[in-house]
Amino acid sequence: MATSRRQLTPAQRSAKIERDRRRRRERNMEFERLQKAETELQALTAAQRNENSCLRHHNERLNDMVSILENTIHQLREQNRELQQKILGLEQTMKLADSWFRFDKCQSPNEEVSNNQPSTEGPRSSQSGIPYAERIPDLLIDQHTSDAKHA
Repeated sequence: MATSRRQLTPAQRSAKIERDRRRRRERNMEFERLQKAETELQALTAAQRNENSCLRHHNERLNDMVSILENTIHQLREQNRELQQKILGLEQTMKLADSWFRFDKCQSPNEEVSNNQPSTEGPRSSQSGIPYAERIPDLLIDQHTSDAKHA
C-alpha cells in the first residue's frame, strides 16, 4: 500500500526547500559554534590543569618549609630550655658564692692597712681597687663562660 503524498504546488515546494535550507544553515552554524566552544573549553581545561599542577607543586614546597620551620622552632625551644637551665645554675652559683664570701666584705682587724689604703698583698688587693671578695662572682662567671666556649 503506497501512501500518496499530497502534491505540493511549485510555490509550496519552493517555500519548503527554502525552510529546509535555512534550518540546515542554522544547525550548521550551531554546530560550528559548539565546536568553537568545545575548543575554547579544552584550552581552558588545559590551562586550569597546568595551574592546578603549579599550585600543587607550590603547596608541597610550602608544606616542606612548614616542616623545616617546625623543626627549627623545636630546636630553638630546646636551646632556650637549656639556656634557662644554665642561667638558673649560674644564679645558684652566684648566690652560693655571695653567701661564701659575704664575710669578706668587711675588713678584718688583722689586715694591715696604712692611711686607709688597700693593702698591696693578700686576697683584698687588686690593681682596680675592688676588693677580691667582691670580684669573685665576676671571676666565677668568666671562668664558667670560658669553660662553655672550650667545651
